[in-house]
Amino acid sequence: MKSKFFVACTLAMALLALTGCSNSKPEHSQASTKPDSDIPSDGSSSEAVTVSPLPTSIDLDHLDDCTVAVSFNEGDAFVDDTGTMQLRVKVYTYDLYDMVDISALKVGDQITICQQEVEVTSLEHNENGAVIINGGLEYGGYELVSNDETVFYANGFDDLKQYYELGEVTIPVSADFEFEDSSDLERGPCTYYPGDFLTENTEIEYHFIPNNTTITIQDGYVVGMQRIYNP
Repeated sequence: MKSKFFVACTLAMALLALTGCSNSKPEHSQASTKPDSDIPSDGSSSEAVTVSPLPTSIDLDHLDDCTVAVSFNEGDAFVDDTGTMQLRVKVYTYDLYDMVDISALKVGDQITICQQEVEVTSLEHNENGAVIINGGLEYGGYELVSNDETVFYANGFDDLKQYYELGEVTIPVSADFEFEDSSDLERGPCTYYPGDFLTENTEIEYHFIPNNTTITIQDGYVVGMQRIYNP
């Protein structure tokens, strides 16, 4: 009887010892962590982002006290039924980008250019500080340049800005309207007035595009137009 009691006690003590060993853990196991391979060593994010242009200040429903780039054709200047001269134009803008956003741009990101989403498959910086996206203009890509070191914009061939259309509006023309035309270097600057757009056989050449033509609007009327030389 005593021997059986002794054996039972021995087994119980052995079980307690085994339980204690199974609950203990090496101290270093709690300190070990799995490295995160998705985080670069420099701490920057590798996730793709979409770079958007800065908001435009042009509101087609409230065009007043502003100068905007436009295009129009012969016949778009006319007199309405009330006897008021009107000018029908297409209004344009171009994208501006924050310098910080462009400096952080990387391959794999997307950038909105002329209202189109463009995936960045290659990215270079040339000696002039321009950002060359997807091979540049000659390969169907884009070139972003800065002229004041705070914003970038998309540059086209012949250093022309890449304008895109916002919409079409018709605006009354002021009786004091003047058109300053400097588009012909050989002829020199010329000034035209409202009646010149309503008269046939004038010397006005109808090549009004956003890269060379702007109108100035004040108090709801077109008070001025400027056209510059483009190569």
